[in-house]
Amino acid sequence: MSENLPRVETIVDDLYSLPPADFVSHRAGYVARFKKAGDKAGATRIGALRKPTVVAWLVNTLARRDESALAELFDLGEQLERAQQRGDGPRLRELSTARSTSIRALTDRAVSLGRGLGATVGDNAAREISNTLNAAMADAEIRDRVRTGRTVVAETYSGFGPALLSLVPDPPDDDDDESDPASPEIEDDRQKADEAERNRLLAELDSAESDLDAARTEADEAQADTERTASELRSAAAEVERIEAELEAAKAAAQAAREANEASVVQAESTAEAVEAARARVAEAQSALEQLT
Repeated sequence: MSENLPRVETIVDDLYSLPPADFVSHRAGYVARFKKAGDKAGATRIGALRKPTVVAWLVNTLARRDESALAELFDLGEQLERAQQRGDGPRLRELSTARSTSIRALTDRAVSLGRGLGATVGDNAAREISNTLNAAMADAEIRDRVRTGRTVVAETYSGFGPALLSLVPDPPDDDDDESDPASPEIEDDRQKADEAERNRLLAELDSAESDLDAARTEADEAQADTERTASELRSAAAEVERIEAELEAAKAAAQAAREANEASVVQAESTAEAVEAARARVAEAQSALEQLT
């Protein structure tokens, strides 16, 4: 009877709710279950899921624990875009301040959640959480990943897409006055390069972990096959021994039967000779009797 497997989407949600340290082992477990059940497509899809960074996990945790606050942030982003389209400077400045306040509060909330779950969250991680939330306001794909709790790496926005970001500054890293909301955002080239390199290395690490996990899964399956064939070999050897014992017993029985048959033949021949001798005596007696009469 085949195993009743959960939906792949349910598994994806489960995996991205886990701390990164638990992600690979749980992913391997799901892959093994799907392979055992014969669902290769599901196993392949699950095996291709990337392990999230700690920052991504914190954002995912925030999305699951504080969905309404995150929805308010994205609604604020839509208001900012409409205000920009209208060219409403005062409203833009008001919403810009609200956005910075909201992102800072959500970042603090994510940091608090992470520390409550035993994670070490430093200033750099907090800054990356803020950058990810800021990027989610400007990029629909990033926003979908953040909203559904499936963020994989810290995100930044460096495109020229929605003009929203050109008028709204990033949230400050400290308590200094915010920059002019009407000035364009300038991404530091070195920071971009470092972020790109970090993401590349994280991707390589995740790929290596996936390959290692796949190799371990294959090794486990090979070991299971070896143990199964060894068990079958032992069963076959026991069956051979049983058949050989039965064959020896049958041979012994056949030999006994042959010997009994030979004895019976000898006995029959002896009995036949005795009968013939008795017949001869009877004939002689009858002949002698007839002569007397």
